[in-house]
Amino acid sequence: MVENYDLLKVETSGHGNAVTVGNEQVDAKLTSVQVLQGNVTATATVNGTAAPEDYRKSLGTPLYMTTQAVGNYGAGTTTDGKLVANTQQYVDAVNVHADTQVNSPNNSIYESGEINTVAVTNHQAYQVTNGRLESTAHQQSDAEARARTGVVLHYSPSPNLYTASAMNNYYASNSTDRGSQEHTVTQDSSGRTESYVSANAGNAWHMATQSDAAANTVTLYNTGGSLVTDTRQANGGQVQSMSVLSGYEYGEMHSTATGVGNSLTAGNGDKYVNINTEQFNDGPIDVQASFEGHTGYDAYVTAEATGNSAYAYACAECEADMTVRNSQVNNANVTASTTTNITGSGRAIVSTSRAIGNTATYYVSGNGKN
Repeated sequence: MVENYDLLKVETSGHGNAVTVGNEQVDAKLTSVQVLQGNVTATATVNGTAAPEDYRKSLGTPLYMTTQAVGNYGAGTTTDGKLVANTQQYVDAVNVHADTQVNSPNNSIYESGEINTVAVTNHQAYQVTNGRLESTAHQQSDAEARARTGVVLHYSPSPNLYTASAMNNYYASNSTDRGSQEHTVTQDSSGRTESYVSANAGNAWHMATQSDAAANTVTLYNTGGSLVTDTRQANGGQVQSMSVLSGYEYGEMHSTATGVGNSLTAGNGDKYVNINTEQFNDGPIDVQASFEGHTGYDAYVTAEATGNSAYAYACAECEADMTVRNSQVNNANVTASTTTNITGSGRAIVSTSRAIGNTATYYVSGNGKN
């Protein structure tokens, strides 16, 4: 592509197995078993072919790209009813890869540019509206989950965001109205989880790269009613996350990378929360973020690596009733590093590296009460 001043939008997806269910004003039961034994790949590439002297020719005004690779996908909704779910997801030692590449050394992007690349081996999620969910889920992955985003660009005077996110096991539930939820979740991961994002610009006013890798993730939110969860997460695979950003001339640049072995987040906008969680991490966590520039203004570089993370809260003004049983064991190296190199002159550099073996935060909040 030599020149394009209209929207350039590219959406690419690849799925191994997919199940979607829902019930409204009735009660329902779900039993699902998904097994993936083959590779899943999603790839998207855009090439800009402007000549060096035509570097102001637009590649997209704006440019949006989304690339997703999912091994086993499950989703459920329940409205004004009760859903009892029993789901099992298994992935063999295969590859689940998502790759997005923009090769445009002599083109520009105007208005905005955004690329999101996502790879997930097992995905199970629910939406609850004025109902009740009772879910038992088992996710097991021996696969390599890999998400990569690469961008080469000459010039952009607009905001740009380039991300890569890789997860082996992902489980989530959300309620936007009153509802009660009870979850029993087991996640086991032995394969490698890798996210990588790289962006190189000749002149960029505002650009950000974000790389996130997580072996096992559980995310739960309940607006009203009770939230009860019993989770066990175990990771034995390597987790690697890398964010590489460079701009010869630059305005404000952000390079961020995060990596975690096991992550649990649970929140309730009502009073009752009961959490029982066990997290075991035996896989090395390696997180790196970097920025290189010649002449510009502000650079922010952040790397955060965590073996096990648990975070939960309840509503204080509701007279919160929170019960927590927490066990975390990390037996692997957890490393985070940042690198910043300015070859000419800049105004400000903010660089942060954080490596944590185990972290747990539980609190109640609302209207200034804690």
